[in-house]
Amino acid sequence: MKSCSGGQKEVKMMKKKACGAPTSRITRSDEDKDGSWDAWGAWSDCSRTCGGGASYSLRRCLNGRNCEGRNIRYKTCSSNDCPSDVGDFRAQQCSAYNDVKYQGHFYEWIPVYNDPTAPCALKCQALGKNLIVELAPKVLDGTRCNTESLDMCISGICQAVGCDRQLGSNAKEDNCGICAGDGSTCRLVRGQAKAHVSPEKREETVIAVPHGSRSVRITLKGPAHLVIESKTLQGDKGEHSFEEPGTFVIENTTVEFQKTTDREIIKIQGPLGADFIIKTRYSGSKDSVVQFFFYQPISHQWRQTEFFPCTVTCGGGYQLNSAECVDIRLKRVVPDHYCHYYPENKKPKPKLKECNMDPCPSSDGFKEIMPYDHFQPLPRWEHNPWTACSVSCGGGIQRRSFVCVEETIHGEILQVEEWKCMYAPKPKVIQTCNLFDCPKWVAMEWSQCTVTCGRGLRYRVVLCIDHRGQHVGGCNPQLKLHIKEECIVPIPCYKPREKSPVEAKSPWFKQAHEMEETRAVSEEPTFIPEPWSPCSATCGSGIQVRDVKCRILLSFTQTEVDLPEEECEDVKPPTEQVCHEAPCDSNPVPYTPEFSRAEDGSVIYDWEYIGFTPCSATCLGGTQEAIAMCLHVETKQAVNETLCDNSKRPPPMTHACNMKLCPPRWQTGPWRRCSATCGVGIQTRDVYCQQPGGSTVAAEDCKDKKPHSLQACNQIDCPPVWHVEEWQQCSRTCGGGIQTRKVYCKQLLTDGSFLKHSDDTCREPKLPTTKSCAKVDCPPQLVVGEWSKCSVSCGVGIQRRKIACQNRTAKGQYVAVNESMCSGLSPSLLVRSCQMNACNKIKPKLPEKYSTHGPRIIGIHRVYIQTRQEKRINFTIGSRAYLLPKTSVVIKCPVRRFQKSLIRWEKDEQHLQNSKRLGITKSGSLKIHSLEAADIGVYRCIAGSAHETFVLKLIGNDNRLIEPPNLRKHASEITNADHNEANSFGAKWHKMSKMWQMWSKKNELYLGERQVNDQPFLRNLEAFRGNSAGVFSSREFKNKRLEAAVLQGAYSMDTAQFEELIRNMSQLIETGEVSDDLASQVIYQLIAELSRPPQSTTEKWKGAQDEKLASKFTGKSPNESDRFSTKTVDKLMSDQKVPVIMRQKEIPGVSFNKTVTVQIGNTVFLTRNTQSVNLLCETAGISEVKYTWTKDGETLKSSEKVILDTIGKVQIRSPTEKELGTYGCLVVNDFGFDMETSLLLRAEVPVILFSMLNVTNVEASNLSAVVGGTIVAKIGANITIECPVKGVPQPNVTWFMKKGILQINSFLLSNGSLFLRNVSYEDAGTYTCRATNALGKAEAASVLHLREQRLTENNTLLLKGSRKKRVIMASGIGTNVSVVPGDPLRVGCPVLPSSRNTVHWLFRGSPIEEVKALEYRVLAGGRILEVNTNSGQFVGRFQCWTSANAKPVSVWVNVKKEDYKWEYAEWSTCSANCGNSGTRSRKLQCMNSEEQKVNESFCRDLQKPAISYQSCNRDDCPARWVPGRWSECSATCGSGFRYRQISCQQVKANGSVETVLAGACMHQDRPVGRKPCTGYSCTAGTTQTKEQCSGSCVGRPVASQHHHFLCRLHNGSLMPNSSCEERKRSAVRRNCSSEVCDVYWRTGPWRPCSVQCGSGFQSRRVHCVHRKNNKLVADQYCGWKKRPVSWQHCNATACGKDECKDTTHYCTFAKQLRLCLIDVYKQRCCLSCQEM
Repeated sequence: MKSCSGGQKEVKMMKKKACGAPTSRITRSDEDKDGSWDAWGAWSDCSRTCGGGASYSLRRCLNGRNCEGRNIRYKTCSSNDCPSDVGDFRAQQCSAYNDVKYQGHFYEWIPVYNDPTAPCALKCQALGKNLIVELAPKVLDGTRCNTESLDMCISGICQAVGCDRQLGSNAKEDNCGICAGDGSTCRLVRGQAKAHVSPEKREETVIAVPHGSRSVRITLKGPAHLVIESKTLQGDKGEHSFEEPGTFVIENTTVEFQKTTDREIIKIQGPLGADFIIKTRYSGSKDSVVQFFFYQPISHQWRQTEFFPCTVTCGGGYQLNSAECVDIRLKRVVPDHYCHYYPENKKPKPKLKECNMDPCPSSDGFKEIMPYDHFQPLPRWEHNPWTACSVSCGGGIQRRSFVCVEETIHGEILQVEEWKCMYAPKPKVIQTCNLFDCPKWVAMEWSQCTVTCGRGLRYRVVLCIDHRGQHVGGCNPQLKLHIKEECIVPIPCYKPREKSPVEAKSPWFKQAHEMEETRAVSEEPTFIPEPWSPCSATCGSGIQVRDVKCRILLSFTQTEVDLPEEECEDVKPPTEQVCHEAPCDSNPVPYTPEFSRAEDGSVIYDWEYIGFTPCSATCLGGTQEAIAMCLHVETKQAVNETLCDNSKRPPPMTHACNMKLCPPRWQTGPWRRCSATCGVGIQTRDVYCQQPGGSTVAAEDCKDKKPHSLQACNQIDCPPVWHVEEWQQCSRTCGGGIQTRKVYCKQLLTDGSFLKHSDDTCREPKLPTTKSCAKVDCPPQLVVGEWSKCSVSCGVGIQRRKIACQNRTAKGQYVAVNESMCSGLSPSLLVRSCQMNACNKIKPKLPEKYSTHGPRIIGIHRVYIQTRQEKRINFTIGSRAYLLPKTSVVIKCPVRRFQKSLIRWEKDEQHLQNSKRLGITKSGSLKIHSLEAADIGVYRCIAGSAHETFVLKLIGNDNRLIEPPNLRKHASEITNADHNEANSFGAKWHKMSKMWQMWSKKNELYLGERQVNDQPFLRNLEAFRGNSAGVFSSREFKNKRLEAAVLQGAYSMDTAQFEELIRNMSQLIETGEVSDDLASQVIYQLIAELSRPPQSTTEKWKGAQDEKLASKFTGKSPNESDRFSTKTVDKLMSDQKVPVIMRQKEIPGVSFNKTVTVQIGNTVFLTRNTQSVNLLCETAGISEVKYTWTKDGETLKSSEKVILDTIGKVQIRSPTEKELGTYGCLVVNDFGFDMETSLLLRAEVPVILFSMLNVTNVEASNLSAVVGGTIVAKIGANITIECPVKGVPQPNVTWFMKKGILQINSFLLSNGSLFLRNVSYEDAGTYTCRATNALGKAEAASVLHLREQRLTENNTLLLKGSRKKRVIMASGIGTNVSVVPGDPLRVGCPVLPSSRNTVHWLFRGSPIEEVKALEYRVLAGGRILEVNTNSGQFVGRFQCWTSANAKPVSVWVNVKKEDYKWEYAEWSTCSANCGNSGTRSRKLQCMNSEEQKVNESFCRDLQKPAISYQSCNRDDCPARWVPGRWSECSATCGSGFRYRQISCQQVKANGSVETVLAGACMHQDRPVGRKPCTGYSCTAGTTQTKEQCSGSCVGRPVASQHHHFLCRLHNGSLMPNSSCEERKRSAVRRNCSSEVCDVYWRTGPWRPCSVQCGSGFQSRRVHCVHRKNNKLVADQYCGWKKRPVSWQHCNATACGKDECKDTTHYCTFAKQLRLCLIDVYKQRCCLSCQEM
């Protein structure tokens, strides 16, 4: 051996350490606390630089060699894996000896691994030689003991190393390759698959083994081949197949392939460096099977997220975290379903914690309102109802869904994300249901065999029984038990040969034979008797019985069918008769037969016992009698008993038998009542095992078969009746709704199924399908009316609607209630803007008076209102301007085809000349410098035959219009229409003073954006603008539009729109109906025009917005910009580059086509036929445009229902309620834009909102009422009948008068109301309002009654005398007073008596002298105004002012007319709950004009209307039992019963009474229909007879006795009857008294006729009843009296020739047995045969 030198560098270093190592070494260090050891030294260098080595540390013994413990310790080091180019460590040590001679030769050494005897010795093998040598006793420290583990050799000893690379550790890798893991990071995948490969399908994928899988084993059995397709994470693919066994490396993964004749195996230790897809490749026709086994890594795991932001910024909230699914390989978040793929992955529950618990700071004295507060409930799970059970029986499942909801501070429940509720467990979403057993078939007891001998059939009933024991349907018909089977009676079917003629038989036998009837079964129901049974007695009289059945022959199948007895018409043959045997007690004359002995005197015949009779009992002791017979002594043959000596007959002999105890036997109780009267019912009875004479014992003690406790009954088809389903949910929750249900006419058949019929098949009235529900009043709610028509016919206007506080009563009527009850509800918007089509086209149509080639003035019709001082403003002719004084203006007059220097100007029809402040430029414009009051007026620009006007008004400091100096002078002179129109605007301006003051305050909006948002009317402006197309909602555009509206110092709008706004604002502000905020909402409409996208018409030409124009808005006043220049107008008029939407206005109409196509700008009405809508947006212009579609202000996106294209078309498929709304088309290019909208509405039929309220007022001169009631008014009154309608499109309202034409004094108002002026008796009658549109019409009528006003003179004087005259002084704030007609009214003006100034009076804003309708006089020098309140109009505002002040000071008083009237109070309670007799009334009460109830004395002078009565509760009453009259007692003497008929009846809403099914009255107890009764006592009579009276009955109560005579000789021998004299024979029969014969025939009621029309039959029951005990007896006891018929023909209504009906109920058999091929069945069963 060589010394430790040589070899590689690393190996040399290790050899030195190995050579110098101490002998005493251990693998682990013991930290001894003994003080004899020195401290441990430093750790040595690691024995290896990679792959796992060892390091040691030494310590010294301080007292020599007597220290306990070890002086060396080890630890692992350099556990990192070595690079791939570094060889095996043991191989390096072997190769170190390649340059050392062994036995004189050099060898190349390779390591020997896994030597179990010396794992830490260095054994090497010479390459290519069979030479193995131990080159060193110990390998270097850190060398692996074997290749299968991490254990390493240290100092020649193999030490355990765990997967954590620590000495002494027992940590192992789990199946997933995780050190000390629990196997949770991977999952075992195992299974097998059949390879479906063929010549057509050469390859098939078996399974994909993902990247990182371990312990892979793939086994293929069969002729196919395995193929691996690899796919790396970078996307590189490769395919690998194996021809020979071996080890291969695929994507850095070692693959071991094994192959035998019929098997291929792939083993991969792993982990896989790529995804391996295992495939099979076709190689033979035999099937191949692939088995796979591997551990798949779980590549996706849950990771908890950070906490989400706190729900509040202060005041206490909460925050949650969640969990996200992470791809471990790619280190990125993926959708959750990747983690749900692995069942081992459990998603962590979210964590919840509080946050921001500090209280919120106060702001301006108000606490900041946060979205949440500390006491807000946490989000919670809310579940939907359970779904229907998956099965109806046998156990199913039902599900429900959950959503996470959150409650806001306002109490609203909102759905939020699910993670917010994950802190709480999610309730179960699935549960079991309907766990009871499904119905199953149950068989009843078998019937008797159909034959008495040989082979026959027997039958049984099979019913479908549910878990409650009820007979139902629902069983599988294929599993139904058989109901018929063969049976064999072990009696041979042959007749015994008769040995003697009938005459030789006994008399009773002959009698029975003679009475035997032979009847054959026919095609009509016939009674067929069975043979008589043997006589019940062996001697004397007995009884014979037999069965008699009603049968019919089906000729087509030649089969006999049993029918109920009622079906047979003839008399039923008797089922019982008397039979006679030889007398039992006859005493014949003793004689000795001559031939009873032989000649030698020996006896030939003698008596002998031949046996015993059967035991009289089977148990508990019976008796047997010995049987003696006359036998031949020698042959022992039985002979006639007369051959034996009767005196020597053996005496009777008996003995006991069967003395054992009787075994337990089944005992049965009586059958209970049938559960159903038809279909198939069930009868039950008690069956129990009982010891005879003893108690009940266990059922096991009864050995014989247990009798049935269940049997079918009433197996007949039920008549068709009404079947109802459950009531559906009410249509409303309050205010009167409707519930519906389905009602079918069905027939229950004997098999439990239902046969559905048409409704006319059921005879009973059809049960109601609807009923009222939710009969409770609804809570008050705000009800808004319909939007009014747009205030303008073109351009932008407004719409208004009214609001009312109403509640819906239980009867479904809306009743107005006090508005305070709706104070907590948020009101809806009452005013909104509306945009009609553009007023002018790009090329407006010229009036006819303008020649195409004549002069033309291009005017712009706008209204300008100046709000702040400007130096100069430019205008264009055609407008109106309300300006501030000292403003300079330039009014331009752009013309076509006219020389501008020839333009003339007029003011108030006076020619204008140049002056110091006024001048006309060369271009024809008018300049006015520093406006004064004298400049107010109407200016006219004249260009030849063309002219246009400009109205100029000035606004004073008090925001009221300044009157021109010559206002009064010109008032009578100027008649020009334009000037009058201008003055009308000036008058309206006075009404707006309050509004302008409020508006002036709003001009503080020059502040920043925050202050702008604080302004209510600007907030409304922003909300309004939010409804515009989304393309205009950008912040930049919004700011520019707002700046333009505010900074330009003027507001402008259309003329018609200005008219409407003046009206609305005046009314709202003056009446005080609305708050300032709501008034601001109306006011902002003035500037809304500037916030809207402009139109591309000449009237809205300034809408061509571009960046240059928008930027000019901010630089200077728009009035100073060149947008008013004629050049700009000309350019826009002629420039076709600006896109213009082609508007083709159509008359709004309803189309019933499936596809509706309209141009944008028109309204579309949807009907039931509408399947698609096409909106076309075509443009005029040569440049390309971009289309943008909107719906209700939001950008419209393409979907399955909405199809957008790029050429200006949108298609809406199958439109529903969701698709209704406003659709807008916006076209934009580099030169401008244009926009148009269309409404998509649901067409609705017209509805008139009529009122049933009657209006009576014979005092008022003006009366208004809603159509629908009665109107009572006085002669000469003005009456308005309103007809409020709704419908889409808006219905057209017309009026007509019944039996007459509308008078000349009737007028149709614009709102559809009818106005009758100065009515007379000719106007009385019925007025009908008719509302029509394309979908239909509606009508409502009112009746007008007219009366003369009657007021006695005495009453008038009384009124005048009872009321004092007093003066109402006017005040600065206004004085309100209520005046009753006739009261004196004096208004005083607060002027000192010493004042000499003239007092002027105004009424309703006009001088009192000009008011013709007012009667008055002036007192006290004009200081007091006395007004006549008996006639004329006096309601309004009175004002007085004096001429002392230059500035008028107005004081005024409101005078209100106090009216009293009779009004109806609430309805009284209805007098009945149902039926047609219920009424209710309304009493009258006196009301004032404030709708307050006052004393009736105030209304004593008014005519009192009649009390109103109304029917009510006209509904069907619930069904109830109605008993009939009691019958007479059933017994004429003794005890009997009285009967009465009980029927279920229902009173209908029309007053009729109908009899309904008994089931409808089941909610009530049924009255008794029978009660006992007692007549007079019956006389008892008896007749005693010496002999038993047992013959047949011949009367009541008489029976007959029979004597039987035999003709015999004195020696006892029998002779023929002809040998005896007939006359010497006594009576054979005599009558006798028998109580048994006290019987009578009882008949039942006739059943319904067997047919519904034509000739049929009906039957009834006939029974023989004993008169005393009232029990049924055999019919033969009543045979002495004629039996009443039980069958008769019946004639129903005649059948129509065209009617096809069944005329017999046998048709069910005809249908089942396919008898419809026979004509007789086809005719009688027409309906059934027709269905086949």
